[in-house]
Amino acid sequence: MASPTSTKLPVGTILSGKYKITREIGRGGMAAVYEAENIDIGKRIAIKVLAQELTTSMVVVERFFREARAAAAIRSPYICDVYDSGRLEDGPPFLVLELLEGESLYERMTKVRYFDVPTTLAIITQVCRGLTKAHAANIVHRDLKPENIFLGKDEDGQLLAKILDFGLAKFYTPLDGSGGPQQARLTREGAVFGTPAYMSPEQVRGQGAVDHRADLWALACIVYECFTGRTVWQTEQGVAMTFAQIASAQPPDPLVYRPDLPPSFKAWFDKALDRKIDHRFQTAREFAEELSAAFETVRPEFSGLFPTDQLSSLGRTVPAPPPSKAGLTATGSDLPMVSMAPPSSTMPNPFGSMPPPSVRGGPTSEGGSPRHTKSTFEAPPGTLEPLGPGLSQAPPRPRTAALGIVTVLVLVALVGGGYAAWSKFGPASKGGEVETSSSAMPSGSASAVAPHVSASSSVRPVSSSEVSPSSSLLPWRPLVADAQATLATGDHKGALKLLKDAFDKGGHGVPRTMLEHVQVAISGDASKSPCTLTGLARPRSYDLGSAQPRRVAAGRPWIALGPRGPIMVWTDTHEGPEHAFAVALDEALRPLSDPIDVTPEAGAVTRPVVTAFDDQLVLLYADGHGAEAGVHARLLDPDGRIGGPMVNIAPLRGPSSGTSMQRAADGTFVVAWTAETETGNDELFLRKLSPKLEPQGEAVRATDFVPTGPQKPRVRSPMVGIAGDAAHVSFRLERTPNQVAYHMRLPLADVGKGVEARKKGDRNDRWIGDTIVVNTDKSKADMTGIACSKDACFLVWDGESNSGVSAAYLDAANAQPLWRDKRFSKVGGHPSVGVDASGNARIVWFEKGGVMTAPISRDGVGPSTKIARVSGAQPSPAIITGKAPGEWFIAWLDFEAGQLEPYAARFVCK
Repeated sequence: MASPTSTKLPVGTILSGKYKITREIGRGGMAAVYEAENIDIGKRIAIKVLAQELTTSMVVVERFFREARAAAAIRSPYICDVYDSGRLEDGPPFLVLELLEGESLYERMTKVRYFDVPTTLAIITQVCRGLTKAHAANIVHRDLKPENIFLGKDEDGQLLAKILDFGLAKFYTPLDGSGGPQQARLTREGAVFGTPAYMSPEQVRGQGAVDHRADLWALACIVYECFTGRTVWQTEQGVAMTFAQIASAQPPDPLVYRPDLPPSFKAWFDKALDRKIDHRFQTAREFAEELSAAFETVRPEFSGLFPTDQLSSLGRTVPAPPPSKAGLTATGSDLPMVSMAPPSSTMPNPFGSMPPPSVRGGPTSEGGSPRHTKSTFEAPPGTLEPLGPGLSQAPPRPRTAALGIVTVLVLVALVGGGYAAWSKFGPASKGGEVETSSSAMPSGSASAVAPHVSASSSVRPVSSSEVSPSSSLLPWRPLVADAQATLATGDHKGALKLLKDAFDKGGHGVPRTMLEHVQVAISGDASKSPCTLTGLARPRSYDLGSAQPRRVAAGRPWIALGPRGPIMVWTDTHEGPEHAFAVALDEALRPLSDPIDVTPEAGAVTRPVVTAFDDQLVLLYADGHGAEAGVHARLLDPDGRIGGPMVNIAPLRGPSSGTSMQRAADGTFVVAWTAETETGNDELFLRKLSPKLEPQGEAVRATDFVPTGPQKPRVRSPMVGIAGDAAHVSFRLERTPNQVAYHMRLPLADVGKGVEARKKGDRNDRWIGDTIVVNTDKSKADMTGIACSKDACFLVWDGESNSGVSAAYLDAANAQPLWRDKRFSKVGGHPSVGVDASGNARIVWFEKGGVMTAPISRDGVGPSTKIARVSGAQPSPAIITGKAPGEWFIAWLDFEAGQLEPYAARFVCK
């Protein structure tokens, strides 16, 4: 076993004068990885430090720096970025890396026996996109394996796969045009690099002519493993026997283990592992296109970014197990869960009586770390959880004994209190029944729907006699419900005591997380705080009363104040495909019923928005999958139930990055969304609806941007506000090499007028109305938001990766801001803004683990208040005004015991 690196950096150490170490993530035989902060701009990054004892090897050091050169030469959203490099004062080199949140494909494989077709195609196609860029730069990875494929989320909550660790990459056409002795030594004839189970025949033979097709061989082995839960080659007998199989053994038939797969996949697999290199797939693009064709799906488009309509979490999911006591494995449960559709309901499950899959890899890994063997593996207790009828749970895959350079990068998945809560206070067994996270309010409560009340109103606590019999399974629930009622009266100390008592009854994640929210809200001198927390909601209740619940991550929530009280909406996959669910909350923000599926027709809902207009609740959402793919709206009743038929606003070719709507003074609605066009661009679209949600006129294209690089332009995350007789739309444009925030002002009378058809040879950007760039410094803008009163609008945006929050004040008659407040928060991110009926505006954003809020007016941004906690880089929260003066509601995602959970809060500001 390779000993863990002896390099140790204390917390607080500053490297190169600007990178401050904040914590150690993990360490292995070759390197240690730390989380750090760029103290100049507040950006969180990862630092990888080579082991001190390996610095004497020039070959190892060169391979270490090779990772930086490879990433710098490629620049792809599907490859982990390397920002900088340097050396410690005592010699060891270090790399500054993109800080990733999620888990490796290997970690996912430890919990899932086999993946479904859409999920596998989504992952593999994105990896092929990264390989296409790498191979175009004449770089071969040479060590592709599940550990080196990272599964995270993009900003819209969709699955995003990244390739990690180009430390063994071969620049088979040197970037500087010459090889030299060092290059020859690193890629010399006869050298064997890679991980045995995924190596190509030419790698096994040590041929110096190994090229990009070796990566495609490895990726084919990974595809096989995704579908069957087994490695292609039997690896128990060591490296020599593995190499012998690669050189001469007949590849296995995947249909033996997955007879539900089509014969065309076997033909694809046979070609992918043809030992004659010229008979295999020759490019990553061909590899991905033919794989999709084998399943008769649409061939992936390689001219732009990967269409994410295949990235929805489909089918059943597996909950993430608790991390190891050493804290060196990440569950990544903030990811969209991988689907586990069974092979067929009409055939015997081939895994039902099958022994555990062969162990992965050979006896040693790169860096000398022992890999897995049957004789040494023992399943950790509590890692298997029943999935329900008809589903097969994989036995836990053996994990590597020592943490390698690549694997440690995935350990940044769960940050802040969420990960710690799972590790210290996760599900606890009581009498054979597993306590699991649930809503703080019992489903099916006998309470009537109560009118909304302010914080000063009297709220009756819930007694234990009112809680359903299942509360014996979760004895803390009545206490949490009482704490919510106590908090609504303004008694923070009483709420804290009840939450602490609830937490003492089993150390559950729900009271733990709610306790931390309240503690954050009342930290400091509460008497001087401009805002006071008066309510806290945790609305999901799927696992109440179940000893064996199935937890799934939620998508970004939204909140509206209906005629009877607050309504929350979010997305998740607890019933299969990604749907939107709604629930009404009482005066203490406790759910009044089980969540209700308000998009039963949908295939893959993203970013639903529910908005209250007088006594009318309107749900707007995008469905990116299936026959009903499109932008839709429907009425909800005051209790959050379906109140009208689905209204089809416009069809979609794939998922939308966001939808938004606002109502004009005449009662009509303006709807904005993004959609893929026939050219592959993602552009802004608009349409008017009648007061009864009837579409008026045609959906029109509002922008037409010209590509300036290899990737297609993408308009993202539009938000609509209406001031007077004009619509104001904020959005972000992603276009190589810039990423900027735009503001569009458009007279309501012109909403139905789209951009004119582009003439041949025209290379100018086009849009309707007055459209300007807001962040004139051209820094990379991230989230944008806008809200309008009768005569003014407030626009907010942030810099990419939490590099500060900015705001602008807009006169309703002009597109150009009257002023821009540059970075009123230097380290915050993901802002939203709301306006009440009196024209008072308020911003909410995330900063240093807290949910922050501040007023904004024509005179600028006022003092801020921290009102709750947040863990990780979550999507922008939703903010709406309440009924009482100074009252506001927000909804956001937060980690709860390692799981993304929707939360909402009510607060009152002076």
